[in-house]
Amino acid sequence: MNRILVIDDDIQVRESVSLSLETAGYTVMAAGTCEEGLQNHENFQASLIIMDVVAMEDGVGEPTGRVAHQSPGIPMITLTGNISKSGGTLKGLHQIFLPICTLQKPFTVDELLQAVQRVLVH
Repeated sequence: MNRILVIDDDIQVRESVSLSLETAGYTVMAAGTCEEGLQNHENFQASLIIMDVVAMEDGVGEPTGRVAHQSPGIPMITLTGNISKSGGTLKGLHQIFLPICTLQKPFTVDELLQAVQRVLVH
């Protein structure tokens, strides 16, 4: 069973993503901050992390770097409202989290589930 950690500071997005994933049969743990996500991840041991770019206020530094350090080899999907794929934060994330997929908000449930399947296959 694939376990997915969802980190998003927007409670509506967090709950919507979590519900969509649970309905599709995934086990989900949700957090509102990177710090909370780190605490949850210690016992949860996710096979995929879905994280909002805004929840990573410090870009690729702390606490996002701690998520990468604590979760080596775990793929990540980033959620973003508006960021260029050549943007600095996203470029830095590609150096830490591989494979990585980015979903631009708003996205559909089908787009979310397709991204999750693509990333988990890697």
